[in-house]
Amino acid sequence: MKQTELISRIRELRTDAGYTQIEVSRKLNIQRQTYCNYESGLRMPPLEIIVALADLYGVTVDSLIRGTDTPAKAPADPLAALPKAARRLLADFFALPEDMQREILEFVHFKKQLFKRRGK
Repeated sequence: MKQTELISRIRELRTDAGYTQIEVSRKLNIQRQTYCNYESGLRMPPLEIIVALADLYGVTVDSLIRGTDTPAKAPADPLAALPKAARRLLADFFALPEDMQREILEFVHFKKQLFKRRGK
C-alpha cells in the first residue's frame, strides 16, 4: 500500500462527502489532530480506522487503499441511489435524539403546508 495514495483517497472521499476534518474525527471517535495527521501523512491510520473510513464512505477497504471507486456492496439499500448530500442529511438526522427528530419533522410539515398555501 502506498501511503500517498491512501492520504489522497481519504481526503478526496471526505471532501466529496462534504465533511470537515472535525466531522470525520467525531464520527471516528478520535481527536481532530489525529485525523489531521492521517490526512497530512504524519501518521498511518491503524486498520480499525481504515475499516471505519471505508464504512463511513461506503467503499471497500481495498478500494480505499487502492484508490478505486468500487462500492462496498451491491446497492441493495434503496438509499444507496440517493445523492451523497441526501445520504449525509439522513445520517445526520438519524444521529439526533428522537425528540429533535420530531421537531425537525414538525418543522418540515409546517413549511410544506406554507408552500402548498402559496401555490394556490
